[in-house]
Amino acid sequence: MKNTPKEEIEARIRQLQSKLAQREIDAAIIVQMIDLFYFTGSCQRGHLIIPADGEACYLVTKSFSRAQRESPLANIKLQKSFTELPALLKAVTPKAKRIGMELDVLPVNIFLRYQQAFPGLEIVDISMEIKKMRMCKSPYEISIIKKGAELSRKMFEVVPLILKADQREIEFAAEVERFLRRHGHQGGVRMRQFNQEVFFGHIMSGENITCASFFDGPTGGPGLSPAYPQNAGWEKIKAGKPVLVDYVTAFEGYNVDCTRVFHLGEPAEELQKAHHAALQIQSEIVKAGKPGVPCSELYNMACKMAADFGYEESFMGNGPDKAAFIGHGVGLELDELPVLTAKHSYPLEEGMVFALEPKIVLPGVGVAGVENTVLVTANGLEKLTLYPEEITIITGS
Repeated sequence: MKNTPKEEIEARIRQLQSKLAQREIDAAIIVQMIDLFYFTGSCQRGHLIIPADGEACYLVTKSFSRAQRESPLANIKLQKSFTELPALLKAVTPKAKRIGMELDVLPVNIFLRYQQAFPGLEIVDISMEIKKMRMCKSPYEISIIKKGAELSRKMFEVVPLILKADQREIEFAAEVERFLRRHGHQGGVRMRQFNQEVFFGHIMSGENITCASFFDGPTGGPGLSPAYPQNAGWEKIKAGKPVLVDYVTAFEGYNVDCTRVFHLGEPAEELQKAHHAALQIQSEIVKAGKPGVPCSELYNMACKMAADFGYEESFMGNGPDKAAFIGHGVGLELDELPVLTAKHSYPLEEGMVFALEPKIVLPGVGVAGVENTVLVTANGLEKLTLYPEEITIITGS
């Protein structure tokens, strides 16, 4: 089992300490599982206290032995109860007056419990500092993401071999998932946003591809019941219909998001025309996406091109079900920064990794377009997911 290198963890902690000092915050208390992993190398439940100056302390409630094996931190202690936390915090930062926590994900009831535990201390939100830190990936993280991208490519190469007419969507999805799991997919795909979740991704066929859902994206799918209303359903895949494979490869903690369109037989001209338009939009975004270019500029460019092609109403969804972005950051969570949307004007930076997904939703037909995980380099955008982007036509099914 591979552990995060000590120097990687130490660099992350130093960076957060610098941000704490800038905001005059005496210490951070990290509790969310993925942030714990990012700063400790372990997902074991507990609290990570990072003082603005000094050694971090990982307080573990369960499993202490695993945390010791997995984390390179020197100061790891067993926390037997919540009531010990105030004294342990005081031992790390005796004069603390302001502490930072991840208030974007901390439930209110638990936040109130921390308030009661720390009377006289001010609790402030440091979630944006953490999300911006995680937005730019280190060479170590990029090396893992590239391995995930290679697994994604291999998965798409298998699709034409297992995709058959008259099999149910869920049966096809199970075969794809079986391949991914056997080759290292961790199973869980983590998301930070409240009430957002996904299991592997979206596999649908025909009109099911255009079935909207609560999921914050251009596609959803019917799912198996209203209790989990997304992804593959019970419908049979029919000859002459498109099949969308939009699956996340979660490898060694990091997510890679990629979409390709497959077709059992010759695609309709309407679908091919829209797909070509989506590929052109992607091509122009890739050309323009260099460090310093605002995310909003790329989003507006994509929307203008879609309108010029005649797809203004169907770009990234239809009506109120439209997704308000063309790209989203990926990393330890599927919904990281940056987000390529009209509301985010911050510039691209070297080391950002995001999924670029210009898609055109055609009611009664399917979805055209692709999704690629890309890396922002000094020279521009580098595609990490490399399976061919044209509609893959499967004959004899």
